[in-house]
Amino acid sequence: MISIPALSGVVLAGFHWVHVPLLLFWWIGYFFFQAAMLWLKGRRRPKYFPPVRAYGIAMIPFAAVVAVMAPHLAFWVVGFAPLIAVAVWCTIKRKERSYLNDSVTVLAACLMLAVTFHANASHGDPRWTWVWLVLAVEFAYFWGTIPHVKALIRERHRIEAARQSVLLHTIGAAAITALVFLGWFEGTVWGGWLLAGVWWLLAVRAFVMPWWQRRTKPLRPLVIGVTEIVFSLLIVASLLL
Repeated sequence: MISIPALSGVVLAGFHWVHVPLLLFWWIGYFFFQAAMLWLKGRRRPKYFPPVRAYGIAMIPFAAVVAVMAPHLAFWVVGFAPLIAVAVWCTIKRKERSYLNDSVTVLAACLMLAVTFHANASHGDPRWTWVWLVLAVEFAYFWGTIPHVKALIRERHRIEAARQSVLLHTIGAAAITALVFLGWFEGTVWGGWLLAGVWWLLAVRAFVMPWWQRRTKPLRPLVIGVTEIVFSLLIVASLLL
């Protein structure tokens, strides 16, 4: 999730050397943020602080290079600031596993698609409409993994959780299919029908995986993770190829 949207923006904009420090700043910054949240959750105990310091120092030079090479990207602070504030609040309130916190995390990761695109594109670039559509689809996919994974792990004993996940994915698949039918994805593989097919497979997996483990045994996290990696790559391929 922290890589696919960001790299999608690079593909859509075309590679520029500023993408190298920008991606490194993003990846190291993500780990810095996670370490900082663990430090806050741990009541700022000294034993949790070394990773915060290490990641904080490591990301400074990359941030400086980006500031010099692409100062216009400072604009995106406006978008990320409220998301970071919500995530910090959720951590302080011990709500880091809530839908709110998960949602802002997914939104921040997907917003990087726009940032990496903007690194090599102007404000008036005509491709922005397509960029926002790709961003929306990727956000919808990654957001959908929240109820799906909860239905498989933390809420696997609640059949309502699985039903909600299936319902959400079915609505998403129907919406994507309608947009494909209207021609919104004409420039993609098979005119967008590959994307629609992947979304219907997502709805099927949202039903089958909880059903399977209710009748056998809990699925291993590795199996769940690999499955989502495959689907995330299918989503990207159906949008960008």
